[in-house]
Amino acid sequence: MNGEDQRQDIRDYLKVKEDFDSKMAEIDRTERFDASHGVDTSTPFESWEIEEIDEAGLLNNYRYSPSPAATLRKVISATPVTYEDVAFVDFGSGKGRVLLVASEFPFKRIIGVEYSEHLCSIAERNIGQYSSASQKCDVFEIRHEDATKFEIPDDAGVFYFYEPFSPPLAMKVLENIERSLARAPRAAVICMVGRALLAVIEGREPWVPHGPVVTSPDEEYFDARLFTARVSAPGDS
Repeated sequence: MNGEDQRQDIRDYLKVKEDFDSKMAEIDRTERFDASHGVDTSTPFESWEIEEIDEAGLLNNYRYSPSPAATLRKVISATPVTYEDVAFVDFGSGKGRVLLVASEFPFKRIIGVEYSEHLCSIAERNIGQYSSASQKCDVFEIRHEDATKFEIPDDAGVFYFYEPFSPPLAMKVLENIERSLARAPRAAVICMVGRALLAVIEGREPWVPHGPVVTSPDEEYFDARLFTARVSAPGDS
């Protein structure tokens, strides 16, 4: 690829990003999530802004951009779990938008896994400032970790992915989840928002699609697919 082709690729990327961010900003102006709850979750954050990131991290970790709140509520409502029995885990939790919306459901606890220490600090501040009459869970954990090294808790039952990192990293995280299920057999649900990571899980045992596509009320890009697994202990019927 010559220099002009590279420059054109950059221009094309920036135009797509500008259009996408403009559309998301309009959704946020309509939803008024931040203004309603006294938090700061809307502004995107680029991977190259992460101070501790190296070249490999830059290639494999994607930008933070918030999931629309209405989409989140619809996706979480569609998960076939008893909320009180399981922990909710968001990979690439960024500023914490997903965690805050998840707290409207009575999960056992809510965990955010995030590579950027700066974003973890913002998420912790947002959790402290968050105010909502709909909140049903106030047990949060923010983990400043490489997602591939995060030890999956035995009570984790819902895993949320909104294109936080590359397929190779997603594969490693998925393998960690599967090891956790083998160690502590239980039912689990993966929420895949967007299309970038679908190839990692489609057709992979023990995961099976659950229900139809969860269509986003905000934007088709945020349509979600749910995958379930039930791993039984030896001897269980």
